[in-house]
Parts: sequence; C-alpha cells; structure tokens
Amino acid sequence: MAEKKDEKVGKVIAMLKKEYPFEGLFLGLLGALVLILGIYIFEGELLQIRFTDWFIFATDLRINIFAFAIMAIGAVALVVALMPFFVPGFKELNRVTWPNKSIMQNHTARVFGFMIILAFMFVLYDFVFQPIFDYLYGLGA
Repeated sequence: MAEKKDEKVGKVIAMLKKEYPFEGLFLGLLGALVLILGIYIFEGELLQIRFTDWFIFATDLRINIFAFAIMAIGAVALVVALMPFFVPGFKELNRVTWPNKSIMQNHTARVFGFMIILAFMFVLYDFVFQPIFDYLYGLGA
C-alpha cells in the first residue's frame, strides 16, 4: 500500500518537474526576496511601516513580530527551493563507509608527517638560497 502511495507521489513530482521546470528557481528567488523584505522591515531604516491604524502594525513589537514572520516564510521558501540540490548528497552520505579510529590516526599521522617534512624542506631551501640572494642583492646596491 505504501509503495503505491510513493509511486503516485513520484509520478506527481515527475509531472510537476516536467511541466514546471523553473518552479524551484522561481521559489528560491521569491524566498530570497521575501527574506530580504523581512530584514528591511525589521531594521526599519530602508523600509518603514506607517499604517499604524491597523491592528498588526499598532506597536513596534507587533511590527517586529510581523517582520520575523515574513523572514521565517522567506527562509522556509528558500530552504524548500534549495533542498532538491542537497537530498542526493544526504542519500550518498548514508552509503559512505567511515574509517575507524586506527585508520584515522594513521592517516592523520601521515598528513602531519608530510607537513613537517615539507616545512623542513622550505627551511633548508631558505638556508641554502639566502646567501645567494644576499650576494645578488649586494650587487645591485
């Protein structure tokens, strides 16, 4: 029974993606704009609400609550629009086999060892080439 429901939902989503391919992009754009609008209302410098006769805009606290509601709607729309890009990544993370403690310690030791050797090589290069550069700078002075 659940498989048929998933199959129907899958068909509906496939149809929506086929019929409305830019819906996610449009939702993301509108979500970002609504989020910015809410921020501007909350700051109150670029966008001020002056209809204080209305019940919802009667006090500064109510205006701030309205601004937070607008920001929440914009954030949810933005997350819903961006979620299809991250869902395959979440599925892939479930398939990853993570290393155990001994392998992590081994790889960490190798990385730090390589960094120490590389740093030592740069110090040696500096000691070798510094007298040559001092001599060349002395010629130009």
